Parts: sequence; structure tokens; C-alpha cells
Amino acid sequence: MASSTAAVSPLELEGHRRSAAVPFRPLLVPVVLLCGLTAAAAQGQAPAPAASPGWAATPWADSVMLETQLFFSLSTADGAGVSEQQFAQFMEDVVRPRFPDGMTVLDAYGQGAGAAGGIAAMLHAGTKMVLLVHPNTPDAQSKVGEVKAQYKARFPGAGIRHLDFPVRITP
Repeated sequence: MASSTAAVSPLELEGHRRSAAVPFRPLLVPVVLLCGLTAAAAQGQAPAPAASPGWAATPWADSVMLETQLFFSLSTADGAGVSEQQFAQFMEDVVRPRFPDGMTVLDAYGQGAGAAGGIAAMLHAGTKMVLLVHPNTPDAQSKVGEVKAQYKARFPGAGIRHLDFPVRITP
């Protein structure tokens, strides 16, 4: 009669141990790689830019370039409005020195609800849209803030809308 407890050689036992460990080996490699990549990424991160007044990190803080769209209303509180000549002078005095690499200026037509709201109070105004592409830096954002402040000071009651978008420039 054969015994159900056969003698097992150390070589067979060693092979058994290895086969039991094999299922965990495929998991071990990705875990080690993931830990290494996470540590390398943490070391390679650039420090966040120092905050300056009027600048806040954007949701796309890692974007290198931004497109800023500024919508300047040509209507003022006194009803006189901003003339083409006044706006051109503003661009020369204020915008061009801060963004000498250029910009795009478009004529637009703005529409929005007045203080009372509703259709009866709709305001219709001539608008200038200025497109700026600039680095996503506190300095550039500060310059955009200066442009907006100068417009409000020069043309009281004229509205400004400001939009930023991350962009990638391709040749």
C-alpha cells in the first residue's frame, strides 16, 4: 500500500515555494515603478510662482501660455462714450507698452441687461475686443490688471470683461 504522505525532497519543496510566489511578482514590478515615477515627478515639479497683488493661480497653472480676451465697452456712464480716436490713444499709451509683441483688436457689439434687468433694460454698446497671447506668469497677469485699471480710470463707467484661456502655439 502506498503511503499518502510521500517524502518530499528539498528541491521539490523549493520549487513549490517559488511557484506560490510567482503570482505576486507581476504586481510587484508595477508597484515599484509607480512609486519610483511618483517620487521622480514630485522632485521634478517646478516651484509655484510667487503670488503678486491681483494674481491668482489659474486652473491651468501648468499652461505655459494664455490667451487673454479683454472686452472694452465703448459706452460710459456720462453717455459721451469712447471715440475711436480715444480708444486708439489708450492702446498706444497703455496696452502697447505692456504687450509690445502685439495684439489683435476687433470691433464687436456687446449686449447685456441693465441694472433693472429684463428685456426692456437691455443695453447695446459698441465694444472693442483685444486678444493678447502672453506667458502665464504673475508679471503678465499684473500687466493685464494694469490695463483694466487704466481703462476704468480713463473712461469712468465703461465696462470691461476679461477671459483667459490656456493656449498652445504651433508653427
